[in-house]
Amino acid sequence: MRIMVIHSNRRGDFPALDLIKTARSMGLDAKLIVVKGINITIGDSLEIKYLNESLLEYDGGIIRSIGFNISIYQLFRRIAIFKALEDMGVTLMNPVDSLLISRNKLLTLVKLRKAGINIPKTFASELLKEEYEVAAKLGTSVIKPVLGSRGYGISLLSDPDVAFNVLKTLALYKQYPLIQEYLKGKGYDIRVFVVNGRAIAAMKRVATSSWKTNIAQGGKGEPIELDEEIESLAIKATSAIGLWYAGVDIMESNGRYYVLEVNGSPDWRELKAVTKTEPAKEILKCLIEKIKR
Repeated sequence: MRIMVIHSNRRGDFPALDLIKTARSMGLDAKLIVVKGINITIGDSLEIKYLNESLLEYDGGIIRSIGFNISIYQLFRRIAIFKALEDMGVTLMNPVDSLLISRNKLLTLVKLRKAGINIPKTFASELLKEEYEVAAKLGTSVIKPVLGSRGYGISLLSDPDVAFNVLKTLALYKQYPLIQEYLKGKGYDIRVFVVNGRAIAAMKRVATSSWKTNIAQGGKGEPIELDEEIESLAIKATSAIGLWYAGVDIMESNGRYYVLEVNGSPDWRELKAVTKTEPAKEILKCLIEKIKR
């Protein structure tokens, strides 16, 4: 069985390299595919190639990264290629439509709310006056980009006037962030790793150097035993977005559990080390199952 691991960087990242190494140990033919190098030809037939190799000969693939610092034109081209691969019978994980939902934090919240899942109160507008009024009403607010990961670009602001200046500056670059209520927690959140409808591992992400718990922002992972409520919530959130695997971030505040984010391309370096689990193997087993259906 031939499997491609798709990434925006030719060096890949830890999950991409872990997937390739694990796939080969399972007897699979695995290869890193750099998304920029994929081309498509549409005519009497449809061809999708990478360095003159047909990607239609692969059984499936795992999309690890579409790319972040790319133009809208690059994004649309890459989405079209991924959708074409799916249309031609190549099984992609996560499914393209679901992956795109997870990349859009606002749309993710819409889906979670529809599923009856607790989320932080969130506001989004392109009018500075409205943004300022909401920030002033909240007092302390979390400003985060609609598109992003690893905690980058997220700010905690307690002064509405500072929030106004931040929002005004972002608007100059046509950036309109989400404005969320700040939920007081216990200094940590819980990352639950869900694969194929099961919570295979979880860890606490403890804030150390700042209020952020993201591992990329200095957070530290600690093992945790999942209770049934958190496990069920993580599985429900993953299903609501339509993902086959995800990293679900859950926080307890005022006696209630809230889903903060659902990541369709989660990192698992810290999770693997802390929990002694093999996320890559579980993901590949899921992909193989989907391919064989």
